[in-house]
Amino acid sequence: MKLLSPEPADEYSEISAENLYLAVQNGETMEDVRLQGEFGGCRMAGAEFLRARFENCKFANADLRRADFCDAVFENCDFSGAALCGASLRRVRMEGCKGVGSDFSECYFRDVSFIKSNFSYGNFNAGKWRAVLAKECDFSYADIASCTFNGAEFSHCRFVRTNFYGTMLKGIDLSDCNLAGLSLSQTLAEIKGATVNPFQCAEFLRALGVCVKE
Repeated sequence: MKLLSPEPADEYSEISAENLYLAVQNGETMEDVRLQGEFGGCRMAGAEFLRARFENCKFANADLRRADFCDAVFENCDFSGAALCGASLRRVRMEGCKGVGSDFSECYFRDVSFIKSNFSYGNFNAGKWRAVLAKECDFSYADIASCTFNGAEFSHCRFVRTNFYGTMLKGIDLSDCNLAGLSLSQTLAEIKGATVNPFQCAEFLRALGVCVKE
C-alpha cells in the first residue's frame, strides 16, 4: 500500500499555548508551526493545522472535536481522554503516541500512519479509513465498530477484546497481529475475506461452536 507522507514546512515557527488559543478563537489556520508542552483540557474544537509538528505535547482530556490536521506529525504526544470526534486527519503520522480512552469516532483518516502507539480503550467507531497504516500499535479494548476501511494495513498490532462489530475486514492481513476475544457479529461476517494464521482461525472456529483439536 502506498502512503503519502506529510509535506514538511520549509521552516517551522514556535507558537505558545496562549497564541494558539487566540488563533483558534479567531478561526485562523495554524500553518508551519511547531508545538511542544502542556495543552491538557484545552478547548480547540474546529481548529485547523497545516504543516504542523507536535512534539511531546500533552492533550489529555482536550477538546479537539472536528479539528483538521493536514501534513502533520505527532511525536510522543499524549491524547488520553481527548475528544477528537469528527476530526479530519490527512497525511498525518503519529509515532510513540498515547491515546488511551481517546475519542476518534466519526473521524476521517487518509494517508495516516500510526506507529508504536497505544490506543487501548479508544473509540474509533463510524470512522472512514483511506490508506492507513498501523504498525506495532495497541488497540486492546478499543471500539472500531461500523468503520469503513479502504486500504487499511495492520502490522504487529494488538487487538485484545477489540470491538469490530459491523466493520468489514475483507482484504486485510491480520496474521501477524495479536487477536483475542474480538467482538464480532454471530456469523463472524466481519472477518470474511481477511487473512489470519492457523491459530487465529482456530479461535474463530471455536466461536462458531466448532470443536478444534490441538
